[in-house]
Amino acid sequence: MLHTALRLQDAGVFQDEHSSLAKAFVTSRMREVVAWAREIFGGNGIVLDHDIARFFADAEAIYSFEGTREMNTLIVGKAITGQSAFV
Repeated sequence: MLHTALRLQDAGVFQDEHSSLAKAFVTSRMREVVAWAREIFGGNGIVLDHDIARFFADAEAIYSFEGTREMNTLIVGKAITGQSAFV
């Protein structure tokens, strides 16, 4: 996905919706991965002896700061349909 985005940028056709699509996908997968890690580690996934809890908190912060998946998919949807779902 990053390689394609870079090629689009080099070609001068990169748009905001391309980065929104990448952010929506990557942050969703990130949250899924850290949730699996927390589940695999069981009780150790929430103690400070391991970094899982820190990774989980970091993932939530990045998810929020980069714009939630819902907001990014609304940006992509507008680019595809031409219809804005923002109120």
